[in-house]
Amino acid sequence: MNEEKDAAERRFVEAYHMPEGMARHEALERAARAADAVDHLPLAVSCRIALIRSAYDLGRYDLMLAPFAWCGTAEKRDPGAFDEWETHSFDWAHKWIVSGLIADPRFTLAQIESFVDQLAARYQRLGYSMQPVHGARADLAAHVGDDEAYREHFARYLAVDRGPMSDCEACVVEEQAGHLIRQGRHAEAVAHAEHQLEQETGCATQPQGILTTLTPAFVALGDVDRARQAHVVAHRLIRDDLVGGYLDDHLVFCATSGNVRRGVDLLRGHLHRVHHSTSPSQAAHFSAGAALLLSRVDPDEEFAVPRDGVTTVLTAARLRELLEAQALDLAARFDRRNGSDAMSRRIRETLERPDTIPVPLAVPVATPPAPAAPEEEPVAVGDPVELARSMCAAFDEGEFVTGMRLLRSLPADLDPLLPEPLAALVAVRRAIAGGHVRPRDEVLAELDEGVERLVACGEHDLANRFRARGAGLRAESSEDGSAECVEVARTCLAEAEVAGTAYTRVLTRLLLADLLADAEEHDEQGVLAAQALELARAEVPELVPRARCDRAQHLATVGDLEEARAEVEDLLAGGVPASVRFDALRLLLKIRTVRGDAEGAVATAAEFVRAFSVPRGPWTAEAHRQRVASVERLGLEAEHLVELRDAVAAGHEAGVPDDVAKACYALAGGYLKAGRPVEAAEALEEAVRVVDADDVDPDVVVPIRYRLGQVCARLDETESARRHLEAALGLIPPDESWRKAMVLDLLGGVLRRLDRPLEAASAYQGAASAWQQVPDQAEAAGSLVEAAAALPNEETAECAATLGAAERLLPEVEDVDHRTHLTARIAAIRAFLHVQAGEHAEAVEQNGVAEELAAQIGDVDWQAFLVARGARFLLESGDAVNAEAEARRAVTLITDATPPQILGDTANVLEEALRAQDKAAQADPLLRALNTRLEA
Repeated sequence: MNEEKDAAERRFVEAYHMPEGMARHEALERAARAADAVDHLPLAVSCRIALIRSAYDLGRYDLMLAPFAWCGTAEKRDPGAFDEWETHSFDWAHKWIVSGLIADPRFTLAQIESFVDQLAARYQRLGYSMQPVHGARADLAAHVGDDEAYREHFARYLAVDRGPMSDCEACVVEEQAGHLIRQGRHAEAVAHAEHQLEQETGCATQPQGILTTLTPAFVALGDVDRARQAHVVAHRLIRDDLVGGYLDDHLVFCATSGNVRRGVDLLRGHLHRVHHSTSPSQAAHFSAGAALLLSRVDPDEEFAVPRDGVTTVLTAARLRELLEAQALDLAARFDRRNGSDAMSRRIRETLERPDTIPVPLAVPVATPPAPAAPEEEPVAVGDPVELARSMCAAFDEGEFVTGMRLLRSLPADLDPLLPEPLAALVAVRRAIAGGHVRPRDEVLAELDEGVERLVACGEHDLANRFRARGAGLRAESSEDGSAECVEVARTCLAEAEVAGTAYTRVLTRLLLADLLADAEEHDEQGVLAAQALELARAEVPELVPRARCDRAQHLATVGDLEEARAEVEDLLAGGVPASVRFDALRLLLKIRTVRGDAEGAVATAAEFVRAFSVPRGPWTAEAHRQRVASVERLGLEAEHLVELRDAVAAGHEAGVPDDVAKACYALAGGYLKAGRPVEAAEALEEAVRVVDADDVDPDVVVPIRYRLGQVCARLDETESARRHLEAALGLIPPDESWRKAMVLDLLGGVLRRLDRPLEAASAYQGAASAWQQVPDQAEAAGSLVEAAAALPNEETAECAATLGAAERLLPEVEDVDHRTHLTARIAAIRAFLHVQAGEHAEAVEQNGVAEELAAQIGDVDWQAFLVARGARFLLESGDAVNAEAEARRAVTLITDATPPQILGDTANVLEEALRAQDKAAQADPLLRALNTRLEA
């Protein structure tokens, strides 16, 4: 029989350590039956207590009833079968049962009230506070709509002292805040609850509970910033919880605050709840919140809804209809049970909830295109010939915004009505205008075709002009064909010199100068720019502003920033065409940014964006793009979060994934500098969504993934951090050793926190190899030390070899403090290796070396840790007297900022050293002082 009981115990242990979920719950049920079969009552109790907790974690109060009832019977049979923790857990579970009964209309009010009475009698008999009982009665009264009874019991709930069965303080605060909000006392709710957010509770439902409760209060008070932050932080904590509460509140918030797309993303992750919510109450509230959200969604949008292994695709309209009916039907069932209409009223209030003030979130997401603004409405088409001529003239005059507006107003199907020379010119303009949104190969092919049509019409000068323009476009998209493009532009200039108009002779010079600038042929670029300006002044005055702007660009390129700034400011002071104003503002922004003129750069960026935001177009995206680059270079991300959010929105609107990703990256940097890591993660995750859906340059993607890995690690989302860092690692080119090293170093730390020591050590060793290729021996040595520290205890030989490799690199570490720190860490790790080998004298010696070096670099906390550890080594060697002395010395190094872990280690070794000498440990004043501080 003992063997059978042992087997039953092993079954329970295996089940208990399975990942949370139904498979674990079912394994615990099998373990319980096995315990019953061998009449192992204590084990059977442990199984049932685990089942009750499992049911709670699954949100399945219905699964809780059977093991709860079994425990009641077992308690009567033999109370001694319950250990202290199991007794506490069973007492606590009585509260959960009340919640489960209220949440299911199959149970009558009489049954619920009877169980609440049992709860009261049990807690009174056991001497517990009655606070949870008053809370249960308040919940029941609120549920059935008995406001008078609710106020009475809630007042008692608040008045009674807390006890062992009371909810955590944060959950009580959440209840109080909700109570105040329901009365419209939003400011009081915020004032009462916000302080609790600063406390570490250890509660699984906090801080998301308080944040979710306060979000509508912030909205009602018009405090958009705090509403956004409360939602963002809580959303991150609940979005992946497939069974927990609070989801419906966030669906309602998204629906009513202008964040429908975010709500849809959240809903898509929880569509299993449509048919498989954990309780009828949760189903009703989820259905109502989801239906409200879907009322703001395109009725034809589709959702894949799972049910019993089968997925059905429903339109938003059909899903909304299903959810509304489900919510109202469930509410009616509750009302029949409760004898009131309270539940139906609450559900209808949710379904009919109006929009609140908009709450812009941490990062804008892609939304359906808005209707065109009045400034963007197309020009009424009259005579297509006249419209085409006006369009071409606008472009020739540098008024590209007007030209684009006219081009958009000229339907392509009217092109056959145009005279062929004009039709060819329109075709060229259409090709160039499409360069921002269409594949470059298609654009260039259409441009070449248009140029050939111009040649066929005898428009050789125009054809030559646009052939040169095509060379510029080709160079922008060419990795190795720029030299060929330069030669094409030279040919175009030569042809213009022979038979071209003055207008074309100026333009071909300017176009060739641009190509030479990219090829770093700055002397010839300067000559051509000067020639173009001289020719324009003599023969083509309308091109003088264009030529002056290009000359300023040349001056800036060769480093004459002051003269370039003066030139471009003088240009902007006068009336110039839109194309020149655009390039001049862009150049001025770059100049001021490079010179570190933050105030001037910010003002120029604002003017640039303002000047080219109406009507919207590719120019708008470029203005935002340049502002992002300026803000990032100046390190002003935290001061310009609004502008960076605008840039993300502009990138989405323009459909340029690179712009969205770069703006999100900068925005995340701003949030990090402002101490808002959750919002930084949101921004970076939006960037990841964009780059994953498009072909984006790895040079853009790798920093995003790396920073997101950093932020996830900071938020203790270590598995997500690992995933992002490994994704980044796979995109790094072989010749970028420095980037590979940085990612591997961070990945090593993440893997160590995931308790994957061998993989962590391997990552650090890979980082060390990459640093040596950079070369950066100081970083390589640091990575090797981390690799040694990460290795499992049994890998002593590998650890010693790794420390040796690190030590050999130390002479190349130039920074004295860094070299001292690494030397100390090597000694500290070697001390640990000696202890493992039972070599206590050597361990104490190496630990002493580490401690002395820690003192040299002024790391008092580490020094205190090492001294306490040395005391431990002495104690383990049998030298209690010196162990006590070292422990007391460690205490002298403790400061107000010393971490509790070091305090605890010091107190423990001091107490053990005293006891080893048969001294009265509890009477020692130093030990009492340490314990008092630890308990505080």
